[in-house]
Amino acid sequence: MIMPLPPLTLYLHIPFCRRKCPYCDFHSSAMTRLPEGQYLAAVQRELSLRRRQWADDPRPLSAIFIGGGTPSLLASQTMAGLLEAILALWPVVADCEITLEANPESASLAKMRDWRQMGIQRLSLGVQAFDAARLHFLERPHTLATARQAIHHAVQVGFAAFNLDLIYATPGQTPEGWAGELTEAMTWHPHHLSCYPLAIEPGTPFFGRHQKGDWLAVGEEVEAVLFQQTRAQLAGGGWVAYETSNFAQPGFACRHNVNYWSFGDYLGIGCAAHGKWTDATGRIWRTRNPATVESYMALLAREATDGEPHPLLHHQPVSSTEAGRECLLMGLRQAVGVELALYQQLTGLDLVERHATRIGHWQEAGWVQVERDRLRLTDQGMPLLDSILLALL
Repeated sequence: MIMPLPPLTLYLHIPFCRRKCPYCDFHSSAMTRLPEGQYLAAVQRELSLRRRQWADDPRPLSAIFIGGGTPSLLASQTMAGLLEAILALWPVVADCEITLEANPESASLAKMRDWRQMGIQRLSLGVQAFDAARLHFLERPHTLATARQAIHHAVQVGFAAFNLDLIYATPGQTPEGWAGELTEAMTWHPHHLSCYPLAIEPGTPFFGRHQKGDWLAVGEEVEAVLFQQTRAQLAGGGWVAYETSNFAQPGFACRHNVNYWSFGDYLGIGCAAHGKWTDATGRIWRTRNPATVESYMALLAREATDGEPHPLLHHQPVSSTEAGRECLLMGLRQAVGVELALYQQLTGLDLVERHATRIGHWQEAGWVQVERDRLRLTDQGMPLLDSILLALL
């Protein structure tokens, strides 16, 4: 039996930055002059091609997420053009949630008012730290004063929701210092907080410096203490850990991210974006766009060869094994856990039966729970996420 199609959201990638942060491994390009007009034209072209590719799919978008890079670098006119292109081609639900990522130094009050006017309801500010020394270590392009001013402006403009992005587990960080930063974050009353430990990703400047011994990571024990501290302190203030690194006041979880973590479908638009699509037969496909600004815009400037689809529209099937792995990898990060019926639909396997001995042991230890149709990690099990995933994959 073919199951109903999952919800559909859209992710739009803005690949521009003024400079690359040394810890970032996302696809982005540091530029002083942004090719905004050319990029807008390329995105408009891609949206048109995607709409024709899946013309028979009636699903509306339940959320739009504009990420980067630094989307807040774009002129308001460019941002409005991007949104207009999406809304002209794709139906949306009545309460479609539109989120924009922004950096404090490029999020002026005037821009925020423009964003709110054009229909953006959620603002995610990349503050990363409420400590001047940690901001300096992370080489963020803003100061504490700039961050606080941007937050004040977001509150003043009155977005339906705003998020603060924070990074912890940086060298030398203490639980006492982190407690103070979390306290400041909470005093701004954000609807949502994203708190990620510093990841030392291969290929980044931080990775090279760490390999050379320029600085030492905090270590797994300290990171675990900071992780538990984050969950406890934010829970005490009313922010629920609905995902391992994301905390929301009731009703303010990010809709696009929840859809992604729940193995929903999403259009991936823009340079380096990838997407996931389920067709009417239940087959799952993956799309992946060129990774550089230049190659993306050049590809979108091309016309299709007679009788052949445009080269951008090439898509790869997702195997049942790949689908099952992704379902687990994303699902177990969420407080609600993995939907067992979905896993069985994707793989043809009964997850609990397949790993009965392991899961039974973890239940006795208090690390997992099997609740009706879901397998989820408990608060005690969440710090063991990586090892539990490794055993299940």
